[in-house]
Amino acid sequence: MQRQGLIIMISEKNKATRIMKELIGYFLEHQYYQFDVSFQLDREKFELTITTPSPDIPEHFNRLLSDLNTEREVEIDEYYNALLGGHGTDHDYSLLGKAIDYATLEHKEGLLTLKICRKIGFS
Repeated sequence: MQRQGLIIMISEKNKATRIMKELIGYFLEHQYYQFDVSFQLDREKFELTITTPSPDIPEHFNRLLSDLNTEREVEIDEYYNALLGGHGTDHDYSLLGKAIDYATLEHKEGLLTLKICRKIGFS
């Protein structure tokens, strides 16, 4: 049982890394070169928070949030994980949304904060 938990955790670490790379790539693609990243991975969930200075919420972030809140499809999780990172620029992120549980976007005091969460199921 411990070995299975370790294998699941390694797999989740790899998925979390790919998700983080995708979202950091998004920020860089949209010329946000200053941002803070908070990364948390434990046996229950993966949470990623990225905060950047911004005077408002650009329309492309609203589109990103919509794409990220596509319903998660756990049954084909590995397939989506294999596809992450396999695209060019200016694409929709609904594929990434199928690999996470939810995303939120907040704008407060000149800071734009994107938070995503992916629940991890241990049996």
